[in-house]
Amino acid sequence: MDWPGIAQVIQYRYIHKNPNTGEEKTKVNYGPTSLTSEEASAEYGLELRRGHWSIENKSHWMRDTQLGEDASSVRCGASPQVMAALRNAALTVLRFAGVTSIVDMIKYYASKHLLVVNFITECFKTNTISK
Repeated sequence: MDWPGIAQVIQYRYIHKNPNTGEEKTKVNYGPTSLTSEEASAEYGLELRRGHWSIENKSHWMRDTQLGEDASSVRCGASPQVMAALRNAALTVLRFAGVTSIVDMIKYYASKHLLVVNFITECFKTNTISK
């Protein structure tokens, strides 16, 4: 079968452990890519896949589950993009400030709006964010 734009398909296997039962299963997935085998070895393809999931876990998952992006009722005009930018900014500020438990920090600041402004101001004063 000829798929335009796809140069190769990378197969990767992993072991999935069910957290409830402890049962382990070997799973096989495939990743199509436009990179040729000369441009991307199997190892490089796996590195790209891991990089994708790193972004997914650090940004998208946090925005979806912890900041409620998927449940948001904001749907008109540029508002969804503006809200996504604000959510990304909040995550960036917390990461640059060295916060390790972003979920706990979000819960703490959820109803303390003035403290949030003070927190951001202090980060800028100490050059935590401007680096």
